[in-house]
Amino acid sequence: MTSAGGFVRARRAAASVGIVLALGATIAGPLSTAAAQDTRAKRAPAQGAGSAQAITAQMNNAIALTRGGKIDAGYAQLNAALDAADRLDDAQFVMGQYYQATATLRAVKRDDLAEKLFARALQGKAAAQSPPGNADVLLSYAILISDHARIAEAVPLYMKAITAYNAYWGEGSEESLIANDKLAVALSANGSAASATNLGRHNLELSEKALGPDHRTTWKLANNYADMLREIGAPANALELDLFAIEKRAKHYGENHLNTLVTVNNAGQDFLNLGRFDDARRCFRRHRAIATVLAPNDPSFAGQADAWLFYTDMLAAGDAATAAPDLERLEAIVANEENFADFLRIKAAGLAAAKREQRGDPDAGMRLRETALAISTRAFTAQHPVSFEIKLGIATALIAVDPNRALQAFTALDREMFDWMKREVGTSGDRAVAEAIRAHADHLLFAFGRFATGAGSSVAQPAFASAVLRWKSLGGGDATALRRLETEVAGKDEETAALVRTALRLNGEKQELFSSGNIDDWARSVWQRQDAAETALNQRLDAIGMRPPRDPLRPAQLLAGDEAVVNYFITRQWKADRQSKQPLAATVLYAIVETAQSAPRVVDLGDPGRMVDTGVRIEIARLRATRATVPDLDARPLDAKPLDVRGRFQNVRERLFAPLEPLLLDKTTLYVVPDGFLFAVPFSLLPDTDGGLLEDRYAIRMLTSPDALIAIHAREKLDTRGAMLLAGGIEYGQPGPMPLPGTKTEIEAIARLARARGAPVEMLSGRGVSEGTLREAIGKARIAHLATHGFYHDSTASGLDTLWQSGIVLSGAGDSRFPLRDDGDGYLYAFELMDWDLSGLDLLVLSACETGRGDESFVSGLRGLPTALGIAGARRALLTLWPVADEGTANFTVRFYEHLADGLTYSDALRQTRRDARDGKIAGARDSSVWAAFVLFEG
Repeated sequence: MTSAGGFVRARRAAASVGIVLALGATIAGPLSTAAAQDTRAKRAPAQGAGSAQAITAQMNNAIALTRGGKIDAGYAQLNAALDAADRLDDAQFVMGQYYQATATLRAVKRDDLAEKLFARALQGKAAAQSPPGNADVLLSYAILISDHARIAEAVPLYMKAITAYNAYWGEGSEESLIANDKLAVALSANGSAASATNLGRHNLELSEKALGPDHRTTWKLANNYADMLREIGAPANALELDLFAIEKRAKHYGENHLNTLVTVNNAGQDFLNLGRFDDARRCFRRHRAIATVLAPNDPSFAGQADAWLFYTDMLAAGDAATAAPDLERLEAIVANEENFADFLRIKAAGLAAAKREQRGDPDAGMRLRETALAISTRAFTAQHPVSFEIKLGIATALIAVDPNRALQAFTALDREMFDWMKREVGTSGDRAVAEAIRAHADHLLFAFGRFATGAGSSVAQPAFASAVLRWKSLGGGDATALRRLETEVAGKDEETAALVRTALRLNGEKQELFSSGNIDDWARSVWQRQDAAETALNQRLDAIGMRPPRDPLRPAQLLAGDEAVVNYFITRQWKADRQSKQPLAATVLYAIVETAQSAPRVVDLGDPGRMVDTGVRIEIARLRATRATVPDLDARPLDAKPLDVRGRFQNVRERLFAPLEPLLLDKTTLYVVPDGFLFAVPFSLLPDTDGGLLEDRYAIRMLTSPDALIAIHAREKLDTRGAMLLAGGIEYGQPGPMPLPGTKTEIEAIARLARARGAPVEMLSGRGVSEGTLREAIGKARIAHLATHGFYHDSTASGLDTLWQSGIVLSGAGDSRFPLRDDGDGYLYAFELMDWDLSGLDLLVLSACETGRGDESFVSGLRGLPTALGIAGARRALLTLWPVADEGTANFTVRFYEHLADGLTYSDALRQTRRDARDGKIAGARDSSVWAAFVLFEG
């Protein structure tokens, strides 16, 4: 074997099964032979000159036979030596013999025979005595199993090995860290990206603490953790680690050392993935210089660097035509398994395929893509980010030649990635990792959406619409099934309904926490509670002989003939460096229109960044700048210029809604599901073509999820007997937020209305509106109305999670606050509120500022109070998009309750209250800065 070939094969093995100590050495077992012998020498008890020596000689002869190609004879001799060893009362010596025998069989590629010996070793009396050698054998066995993509079987063996290393050498020992690292890399290679990167990061942090940043194992773990990050598509994070490893390894080993070469090559790949071609070339040239020194008489060793340099030049050329010799050279790299690393071969295959297709040879291009997939499936797995990227390339390439096959490819990949995504996001413990994983789904949906509105529109639109329903919640059919089950049993079997609501609420909270990468002890407790709730629900369903409905449900099945759903969805194509100031390469906004009469229609609305023009942004900024202390807006002069609704919001209507009108000709009710920034757009301000407003023609109902349609008509009118909780006139801390005296008047007026109709009312005010008091009281209410300050801060500047940046203010709140899960700080954050049980509420009114805002999110489209309240189980929430004048707010909400008392539904009552405000019938609310701020989110 040439040194170049050794490097290539070891690099491929490192990527596939985690045998990564110093890339470049061909390793048969979990430790290098020298390291293993040294370990056994330190651990083994003193041996006499009797039978142990004879067994050692017998084992050496068996090893020589096996390595010499006489495998049957060698295997028989190995068993004979092990038979003799098993009769000794020396457990450590016996396990050492098993270690050598299995390593020998693995070296000659007889894993089938090695597995038999591993099983024999762990069932013997020596293993039962738990000598230190058990750890080595368990780890070797785990690596063999994971080498054959049996990761589910391998993980328990890895864990047993790690437990043994921890018991003998300590959790932060080099032995334990290396065993943990092997598990992490095996998980990564088998598609468990989130678990792998969680463990890889933990290993590195522990090594830095236990061994220090200058220990070679720390550099090794940094190198391997960087590999995992690079494979899931996080090159910027990987680069930071690789540059650290280069500095340390070059200083310790010297520039011209294999370990330095490997890490330099890795950094070159990072730069390449980030599109920094000059930096990549510099690394690959450095790689070449080191290779030339290490193997001056072997040009193939430097050929690795030459191939990377050539690939870099071809990639940097972009769409420029490629000369035939260059294309042939790319394809030669793909074909050369002996001399080139799998990652390079996969990359070269993808680029060569694109060039072949550019030349009008799609068949050749498809063969190259299929070759890349075969390499990736073998080196990693079929459910790995690298494989997903190749499959997406195959689906996209099929669009031009066979739309039906393209649809099959997109649909299959969508299902496969969705299942993978739910698992991976659900186990991600790092926000950067969660974002990297989600970027793969973004790229799938971006390409799928283009296909659905382009060449494949006739066949792909329903499939894309179905995909959007799944991805927008990440709940798949589970959440939908629970919602349907709750609707079926509500009012008939309250015990089951309560269990369903608990499971649904905790499932939503868990998904929100894990999708954002917020993995801490609290998140884990939510997961445990969700598991317990699901178990209790399943036991109850078994007892009553019931199961959640599993048949697919489309929004169209829930619509009346004059209704439509408009589900907005933003697709994103990310640049490789998602940490850059402008991380998005492209975005497209789609509207998916569904009616009872027709299949889903997908409408391409273009770049969402162009949706809101400068005039509208200025107007929304003006509305958000309105202070709660502004004077009565009705007191302005009669000739004061009113808000130019038609002029400023006309473009929004034309871009956001006009393209949909041909699909909505006979509709009177629109269920609108926003996405991203659209949650902040005041739909009530969109003008109609006749000079009025769009909501004069349509009843527009805002949903946080299409699933809200399942129970949209349940309890949608005021229950005059239902309990009402009112909180206002709150005393804040000193110093603290500005008092809002109008809120006391507000809740008193609402209380009079409720009591006049016999509804029980509980009022909280002054210093008695703590989180604990409110939480206890709200569980008994059908309607809760909280009149106080609200807040929202963009999380970009602070880096804090949005759910800790939005909320409402309660008694005792001071000027300064720090986000804590604290019932006594006077600040009720969305993060805290999300864990409350609000499933008994028909309506929650937050008569406060900016309670309807949040940050864009992959899951549900928004992170903020609206989604937190939905997760907590509130059926509806009346919120505001910007600060609102104190008096206008009070009068507006009182009129809203008057319309509810007259029998209007919640949505119709809000619509009529807006009309009253526009007509000047509500003091202090005539200006759009008041009436347009209120939005009712349902679901």
